[in-house]
Amino acid sequence: MGARFSLSCPKEFTVAPAGTACVLPCPEPKGYHLTANGAVLSCTYTADPTISVPLTSTPMYMTGGEPGAPQIPHGASYEDLPNKDIYQQEVDRFDAALVVADAKIDKELKITTAFKSLQDAENARGTPAGELAYETARIAYYTLTKGDSWINDEQARVAATEAQPVVDNMVAQYRDLNAKRTQQQSTIEVINGLKDKVLSVKDDLGFSVKTFQKQVDAIRNQINIDKKNQAEVLQATTSWVDVVLNWLIAIVTIICIVMLVRRFSRGKPPTLEEVETQARLMRAQAFLKNANVRAATNKSWL
Repeated sequence: MGARFSLSCPKEFTVAPAGTACVLPCPEPKGYHLTANGAVLSCTYTADPTISVPLTSTPMYMTGGEPGAPQIPHGASYEDLPNKDIYQQEVDRFDAALVVADAKIDKELKITTAFKSLQDAENARGTPAGELAYETARIAYYTLTKGDSWINDEQARVAATEAQPVVDNMVAQYRDLNAKRTQQQSTIEVINGLKDKVLSVKDDLGFSVKTFQKQVDAIRNQINIDKKNQAEVLQATTSWVDVVLNWLIAIVTIICIVMLVRRFSRGKPPTLEEVETQARLMRAQAFLKNANVRAATNKSWL
């Protein structure tokens, strides 16, 4: 499939009514409009049709082409075209002819024409195109009546009355956002500080709990050791007391027997049952004494 081509005019030019060539646009803010006399095109002054600037057609250039080949975009500047000299000659010629035409126009006529254009544009306001036409006519009228310096004063006025409030609003918004950012940063720093303190307290509390638990465990172990030692000492002491008491019981028993023998040897000898009864009585007394000694010993260890 072949490459597709199209024709275009440089952005400084406009397409001629015939659609096959390019011409310079007429300076409408100055009161000129496009007229045709047969094939001849001119920029004619609205208030005085005898004053006009003829237009010379220039060729259109071709856009598109084979993929990968150098291409010129649609609406490019004539200065980027290979035949830019042809367009430059027409621009220079038209500017010189326009100066001559402007010199022929009476200043009062220019002001009258500009004022009429301003009134017409005032009636067309309300749409983007109408607003643009009104602003163009306004600039042309006040430039004629107040001089070229008026445009600089107007730019300063617009900047002070329209642009400056916008700038002030943006500055205020920036300061407000900056203040909020500073406040949020301060809040974040406070939260981080509190978090660090909470974590520190948590760590200290955990360490204290662990230390206290170790101390409790140590005390419990010491108590168990002391109980074991006491039990061992009590057991050893009880064993020693048992041995001593057993010996005492044996000795007391022997003494009782001897005393009984002596007592009854003086009179009637006692019967075997009486001896056994007396021995049981003494043995019971010895066991009672032994029990009392053990109870007193256990109480002293508690």
